Amino acid sequence: MRNLTDFLLFIVLAIWVAACQQSTLIGEDLIDEDNTQVQEIDTLRVETSSLLLDSIYTTNASRLLAGAFADPYLGNVSAQCFFNLDSVDVFSIEDDDNLLFDSLSLSLQHDYEYPAIDHLQNLAVYTLKEKLDDEVFYFNHSAGPETLQKVGLATFNTRTTRNKRFNIRLSNDLGRALFEVAKKQDELDIDNVIQGMSIRQEGELAGQSVMGFPTDSIYLQVHYHDRKTDDKGSVSLKLKPALRYNRLLSDRGQTALRNLTQRGTAIASRQTNAESYIQAGVGICTKLDFPTLRSIRQNRKISVNLAYLDIQPIKSSYQGSDLAPLENLYVYSPTHKNTLKQTFWSGSEINPVNIQRTVNTLTGNSTYRIYLTDYISNILNQDADEYDGILLYTSASSTGINELGRVVLGSGQHQREAAKLHVIFTVIK
Repeated sequence: MRNLTDFLLFIVLAIWVAACQQSTLIGEDLIDEDNTQVQEIDTLRVETSSLLLDSIYTTNASRLLAGAFADPYLGNVSAQCFFNLDSVDVFSIEDDDNLLFDSLSLSLQHDYEYPAIDHLQNLAVYTLKEKLDDEVFYFNHSAGPETLQKVGLATFNTRTTRNKRFNIRLSNDLGRALFEVAKKQDELDIDNVIQGMSIRQEGELAGQSVMGFPTDSIYLQVHYHDRKTDDKGSVSLKLKPALRYNRLLSDRGQTALRNLTQRGTAIASRQTNAESYIQAGVGICTKLDFPTLRSIRQNRKISVNLAYLDIQPIKSSYQGSDLAPLENLYVYSPTHKNTLKQTFWSGSEINPVNIQRTVNTLTGNSTYRIYLTDYISNILNQDADEYDGILLYTSASSTGINELGRVVLGSGQHQREAAKLHVIFTVIK
């Protein structure tokens, strides 16, 4: 009996292997050849455009961003953070006239940088005239409250601070005021000294990179000494930016996107060298349309077996530079106002689909492969003449407000890195 079972299993496997070798199209070995036909097409038009989203909500970002850099494709990008200050630690010093103030510093954890390069950088710290308003929605382009005065400026090497904690010395006047608050052991008085803070890059060393600091890493450190014993001491005040946001701006005046100024509008890739763009934080995404897709039907009954889009970063846009393309993209459905839906139709309403960049080890070329079987099938089975297309962006809920990154993509008409839609379908006769 066992020999018979093994023999039958061998026959089944042999038939399966033969079928696989003879078939090159998905589903071809499963259909009635007399009544159906499997076809593959990869010549459909893929149109792309660069869309400036209406607004990116950056309130309560988990990372503060500050700095600036120049991108030959997307212009000059700048980041400035604003935050209120709430104490989460006991902030007290013994009320002793022999204790004298020495210095005050702002301590930050440097955990992010784009582009990640070694260079000298300036960061300036300002106090705010008023607190951020918890009833106001702050976006990536919001101006924020007016700054009161500069209280600190530091120059440092990003190589020595990367993934480490570093300090920015603040003004003595501010330090003495906080020192007196600590001696009173009254944390409520901190609000009378500092309404809030802003960090930005400025000076001759500006324009190299944007740095990031986790919001839970912020400390104010007061240093003092005892004039009798000369003993030194310090007290650290961990701050909770209860309300904060990142202001992220870009000047595209000298780029192919110089006319992309109105939010919610798009520029076709035929006007931008057959390229489209995605930039986190700033709110530039790529919109995809397939205007000839319904030509597949030709009054036929069809069933989509597999559909996927291969879209490639322009190699020359990142090769030899520190502006690496985004590792992950997300697929969204657009609203009628060209904003991001937090879902994408893929058989059902689901969360945005995450797409990872893959690299061909032989050629070095990169590709994002986006599977669109259910989406394409839905379009082909609808009677409506129009559909909204799809949007490619970063994670709008997290990464897109805590990081800066970009990618330059080839459209369907690009000479080297052309986007291509593959559709394998069954024609039912």
